[in-house]
Amino acid sequence: MEINCGGVSSGQLGTEVVLYGWCRYIRDHGGKKFVGLADRHGTTQLVFEGSLVHGASALGREDVVRVEGVVKRRGKDTVDPSNPTGEFEVHVKSLKLISKSVTPPFEIIPEKSKFLANEELRLKYRYLDLRRPEMVKNIELRDGVTKSFRRFFWDEGFLELETPTLVKDTYETGARPFIVPSRTKKGAFFSLPQSPQIYKQLCMVGGLEKYFQIARAFRDEDQREDRQPEFTQVDLEVSFKDEKYVQDLIERAVRSVFADVLPLEDKITFDHIKYKDAMSVYGSDKPDLRYEYKITDVSEILSRSDYKIVGRVLSSGGAVKAICFKADYPDKVDKNFMLGLVDEARRLGLKGLTWVYVKDGSLDSVPQAIAESLKTVSDDLLNSLGASNGDVIVFSADTDVKLLLTVLGRVRKMMGDRIGKFKKKFSFVWIDEFDLFEKDPVSKKLIPSHNPFTAPFEEDIPLLDSDPPSVRGRQFDLVLNGNEVGGGAVRINDADLQLKVLKLIGMGKRESESTFGFLIDSLKFGAPTDAGFAVGLDRFLAVLAGKDSIRDFILFPKTRTLESPIDSSPTPLSEKRLEEDYSLHVKKLKD
Repeated sequence: MEINCGGVSSGQLGTEVVLYGWCRYIRDHGGKKFVGLADRHGTTQLVFEGSLVHGASALGREDVVRVEGVVKRRGKDTVDPSNPTGEFEVHVKSLKLISKSVTPPFEIIPEKSKFLANEELRLKYRYLDLRRPEMVKNIELRDGVTKSFRRFFWDEGFLELETPTLVKDTYETGARPFIVPSRTKKGAFFSLPQSPQIYKQLCMVGGLEKYFQIARAFRDEDQREDRQPEFTQVDLEVSFKDEKYVQDLIERAVRSVFADVLPLEDKITFDHIKYKDAMSVYGSDKPDLRYEYKITDVSEILSRSDYKIVGRVLSSGGAVKAICFKADYPDKVDKNFMLGLVDEARRLGLKGLTWVYVKDGSLDSVPQAIAESLKTVSDDLLNSLGASNGDVIVFSADTDVKLLLTVLGRVRKMMGDRIGKFKKKFSFVWIDEFDLFEKDPVSKKLIPSHNPFTAPFEEDIPLLDSDPPSVRGRQFDLVLNGNEVGGGAVRINDADLQLKVLKLIGMGKRESESTFGFLIDSLKFGAPTDAGFAVGLDRFLAVLAGKDSIRDFILFPKTRTLESPIDSSPTPLSEKRLEEDYSLHVKKLKD
């Protein structure tokens, strides 16, 4: 009977089995040799006795072998309770060496071990890293979630379609695209898709009405911990439906995924917050609602205090915002952590951040002078924030209220994660009614808050002529534990309206038609109303597993410098090849 290394159980006791795998550990003990044989399903202990000990002596770590043997129960004092197969062992009758391994550059050990190799080395030898049990779990989670999404959308009547990978460069998201030179049309280029956006809209114009795709997307973005130049989306689009339909669909899809892959005792719920409310209450368009910690305006209260710095900001038209944290000071947070928060706030643009804590029913601080300056308003401040002993109150004042809210939102996230008093393991929230436009901080020109194909609310369309910044877009994001894991929108299905939106972001008619002409033309041939959504699969998986980096869920990820350690790409091409095949020349940079 052939079984995998994680499949040894009481059902095979006394029977002969065949196993294939890698020699994970090798130990000598009392004339016997013990080998941990591993594959992606688990690890089983092999026992070599008698004449077979000599053959096993030639084995090294990560050698690949085939063994035949008899399943037996381990002695009570040798059971390994941490291993699902730890009650059993296979007494080997025959051994075949399939492949020798050179000494691995690191040990294949669980991630929680303090001896885990650094990420750079593990990415270089990713095929070895994939043998680790932790990585196997991550890849199996990805497989299970992808299968669940597919089954759900098939059952809902969606067609699984494939949009092109070589596409026209439309630059629609604002991120830099990857370009691909054409060999047959010299001097012309394809672009790798930043999303299937335009093509799935064309599917709706084509009457295919329910589309989904496990789509690859490519963006040449700056280095960020949670970004990769190539990533995967669970992408969908539907005709004749609105945002309520899409949100209900996604909620049911997510519940289906949890039921299939990650069953929970708690019922999954989805809250809704409008974008402006999320920013004013939580300082973020992706708030973590596993904890409360709302931002409160305390301008009126602190205007009556002796805190002179605050007074100067208020006299200049600024505001003071505060958050009260149930921090059990100094158990969960201490002075050094709070000083780190102050430094982070300054790095993000605030001139300062003040913190005080509640002790014996009154404010206390380091230095004490801060608490003294707030003494006249101490009771009012404590009452307005609902503060009690052990709480930490963080506040700041600034004339740039948007900056103030954004930085306090970051402080809220750092403090909330540090304190860790989560109401639930997973907290989903929909952020609705985003602004259709935002202003570029440098040029001050209008740019799309998401993409230029999002429809404005019908009642806001007249404002496109009179007050574009106040126009709301029918855009909605799904946030999980403070991470945006998906986004969607109702699309523009009118050619004239699409041209108007493009004009507002600085594209003239000629440029609009040159860049998006094929989409605009399609909207003239009876385009249905449509809406769509995309789940960022890599990020979704990372949050489900409680990980910070999406690299743990991608087979062969790139580094922060957008390089592939395993094959050293990107690599230069010869000048001859560039010239002959693509008519390209690489400008040599000066040293």
